[in-house]
Amino acid sequence: MSREAAKKIVGLMIKHGAGQNAVLAEIQSICDDDEFRTYKRMIGQSMGCMLLDVINPIVELYPDLKPSQLE
Repeated sequence: MSREAAKKIVGLMIKHGAGQNAVLAEIQSICDDDEFRTYKRMIGQSMGCMLLDVINPIVELYPDLKPSQLE
């Protein structure tokens, strides 16, 4: 895996995570508590997969690409 490709992938994962957080904040006021908890759990699982399956393996190869949000 090239460093440049890895950097682009990590950047994409960070953008997706920020987008997911933004949508959660946006929908909280239009969902009841149970519905919001369900969405929050779904987004949490998605973000966890991005971290464990994509970001962490890249950071193992290229530690300098570790996003500041994860420090």
